[in-house]
Amino acid sequence: MAPPNEPNEPPVPANTVQPFTPRYQDVPDTWKWPLGPYQQAPTEFGGDWWKVNPFTGPEPWRPVEASSSPEPEIPEGFTEIFGARPDASDFSSARSHKAAEMRWEQDLKYFQRGGIPGGFDQAQVDLASGVFEKWDMGRPQFYEGRYGWMARFPDSAIPDFEANVTASLEVSHIVVAKYQARQLLHGVTPRVVHPFVPPFLVSTES
Repeated sequence: MAPPNEPNEPPVPANTVQPFTPRYQDVPDTWKWPLGPYQQAPTEFGGDWWKVNPFTGPEPWRPVEASSSPEPEIPEGFTEIFGARPDASDFSSARSHKAAEMRWEQDLKYFQRGGIPGGFDQAQVDLASGVFEKWDMGRPQFYEGRYGWMARFPDSAIPDFEANVTASLEVSHIVVAKYQARQLLHGVTPRVVHPFVPPFLVSTES
């Protein structure tokens, strides 16, 4: 049996505990609290009769206070390395967006600083950067995080590719080969394949 009266208007998705909870101007006496599940909202909340149950909370007509947490402070250099918080419009599904957002939040949580790692100088960074730029990886960005100092390549085709900072600065060509191997495994053939890439990976693409 449905209530005798139609709702005043379609429920508006307002900031209430349950914005789509049924509410009516009036309901039969047997449906009213305490005999039935419908309770009348106070006059300041419209005076309608709302269906109340454990899922709606005791006062579904009452606005919910904003409870969202403030955005965390972004340390200097973090955005240049990891980008801004992933936007849902850039993903094909809510699941993939959520996964990317969780990775971004983890990176932010453990980020300590960016810059040139101790034990290396600008000349070494420039020399390695020249190698990476030649092989279409862009200029590396260095940061200290959960696993110590790492190199990341935000301007490359694989922005989340990372390598140990020592390998990146001392054996840069090996890092290039690892980067291209990852490309090949995902069906992407580099413009020029590095000679250090295992031949069997290249043959699978030909």
